[in-house]
Amino acid sequence: MGKELYDRYERAREVFDRAEEVLKDCSIKSLCFGADEDELRKTENTQPSLYTVSYAIFSVLSESGYRGEVFAGHSLGEYTAVTAAGFLSFEDGLRIVRKRGLLMRDCDPERKGGMAAILGLELDRIEEVCRYVGDVWPANFNSPGQIVVSGLKEKITEAMEKFKTLGAKRTIPLNVSGPFHSPFMKDAAGKLEKELESAQWKKGKGKIVSNATAEVTDDPLKLKQSLVKQLSHPVLWSTSLSMLVEMGFKNYIESGPGTVLKGLFRSISKDVQVYSVEKPEDMDAIGK
Repeated sequence: MGKELYDRYERAREVFDRAEEVLKDCSIKSLCFGADEDELRKTENTQPSLYTVSYAIFSVLSESGYRGEVFAGHSLGEYTAVTAAGFLSFEDGLRIVRKRGLLMRDCDPERKGGMAAILGLELDRIEEVCRYVGDVWPANFNSPGQIVVSGLKEKITEAMEKFKTLGAKRTIPLNVSGPFHSPFMKDAAGKLEKELESAQWKKGKGKIVSNATAEVTDDPLKLKQSLVKQLSHPVLWSTSLSMLVEMGFKNYIESGPGTVLKGLFRSISKDVQVYSVEKPEDMDAIGK
């Protein structure tokens, strides 16, 4: 993950090298370039690795002349967005996301929690089932037809059966290591707030669409509050994308592994152009 960028672009190498210097308790290069999936899937490793790769891509894009006016990131991606917009240094952001991962891991040390995507079922039906089953909550509002729930695995399994009987097109267990964006993360959220307060916040060069509120802001205080809140509350991604469309933006670049966000955008609007950048050839394809 990110190896081709590292080999081709000096700016990407600089980002990975800085990550090695900042984190003394894990090697980002080893995780991204050679770790097995089980090791990389641990949230305390996933978070700093994805953050580094996404910011490396952003750095290469910036050097090539691409500038963003408004930034948004899904869950962990919001940290890349905040850093890309200039509110946090890469180093502070990296330290925070590593700590965030450790805090989230410690909220569910026995890995009893999980998440599942529910496709093609109305929100009110999903909420009804969650209340009935207990210990399961809507966690990610990804698109009009896709909502992710989070909670105890055994309760999610029970809820998935009920979702199917109510007409859900698909129910998909997600390969994650905890019940993220749910009340199970409240302890982590409280401790994360202290980490965010200790960072050096700056006046940004762009604006952010917040996960927790789907509102546009350039206020560092509101951004800190949003980053704390989103840990134990739903990610309002569908509303965030709709907000960007309403603001009139037509061109978007997804920075990071995969094309999931590009796919979600298609369900919001057919009138936008979204480029997904993960590898050097993706950089070459922008604008062609």
